Amino acid sequence: MKTFVLLLVASSLYGNHVCAQDSSNNSSKQVDKTKLPVPNEKEQLFYLQRDPNKNTVVYTLNKKDGKIDEDEPVSAYWILYEEDGERKDLSYIQRKFAYGIDHKKVSDNEYEIRLTSCKSIPFRLAYCPLSKQYEAFTSINNKPAIVERIFVRINGGSLFKPNVDYIELICKDSQSGQKLKHMIPMDE
Repeated sequence: MKTFVLLLVASSLYGNHVCAQDSSNNSSKQVDKTKLPVPNEKEQLFYLQRDPNKNTVVYTLNKKDGKIDEDEPVSAYWILYEEDGERKDLSYIQRKFAYGIDHKKVSDNEYEIRLTSCKSIPFRLAYCPLSKQYEAFTSINNKPAIVERIFVRINGGSLFKPNVDYIELICKDSQSGQKLKHMIPMDE
């Protein structure tokens, strides 16, 4: 997990829109996660937000000729809310080491997906009869849950060694639609 966060923050070196630290006092800016914008993109699966700003990585279902693209079932890109909502592709470094998606086909139209920097948390991309669309699923308390948002709380530290308090998965129960939160505290 530490690798996950290190790569998320380190990837900030490759784009000024992902600035992670306030160099004047060596403490990170924290956002009020309850006031962050909520993207609503076509084919959106989930999104990732983190300190220090409201820029957001959005993960969407990638289709080719009306079907899931087997070579790249999930696309990821920035919405730069700090820069008037501009959309921007992930850099090569961000795709390969931080925010990109690795996938493996499990069956027809079903994939196991993982963030490239956090392979220990598997998601399953599959059709959901409740929402009548494809969703990214995980398991919370042994129940299938639909992933809506990932939030990474950074509390100081340096650019290459941030103090990460937790990673939070915000999901909904795939049967009842009830909101679920799963906190993953970071070990020292």
